[in-house]
Amino acid sequence: MELDPRDARNRTPRFAGRLRHAVIAAALFLCGCVSYAPTVPEGYAGPTVLLEDTWISDHGTRATFFVVTHIDGRSVQNSLVETRKASAGEGFTLHGRVVATRQVPVRPMRLRLVGTHMTAAPIHEVAARLMGTFQSVDGEVDFEPVETGVYRVTGSLSPEQSCVWVEEGWSRAAVTEKVWTPRGNS
Repeated sequence: MELDPRDARNRTPRFAGRLRHAVIAAALFLCGCVSYAPTVPEGYAGPTVLLEDTWISDHGTRATFFVVTHIDGRSVQNSLVETRKASAGEGFTLHGRVVATRQVPVRPMRLRLVGTHMTAAPIHEVAARLMGTFQSVDGEVDFEPVETGVYRVTGSLSPEQSCVWVEEGWSRAAVTEKVWTPRGNS
């Protein structure tokens, strides 16, 4: 039996299609409205240093990230969020983005560090977790930059044990404590 498109019972009302597009547009708009605390407080006139996230690509569908997500308890822009935004709607392709221009004031601060794998498609993450090939670690460290420093978040992820820390960019010496996962809980 063939449906007659002229019969009103067999058509989707026009407003339903428009409503669906409006809901999708509103959701996308609201996702872009997440606000992040400035990494340099308004009115701060002192020296700043560069603190950057790092990432390593794994064949364009997966990457390893080491990032700062919070400074002194306030959420800050980071490479995980930027990569997720850049990769949205791209299928199985991950477009890694590094927030390479994050300036922070030269003063003691508390950082929340995250080391994690990221996949282009959520189903890849589910599969990787089931196979034990998806690791992550996160925790807080005290950080006190010096005026001439350049710093980056780095670490290692493995099934046995994962860790994340901040290192000085030129010497690659650790300048914070390392945040470790308990053995076997990566």
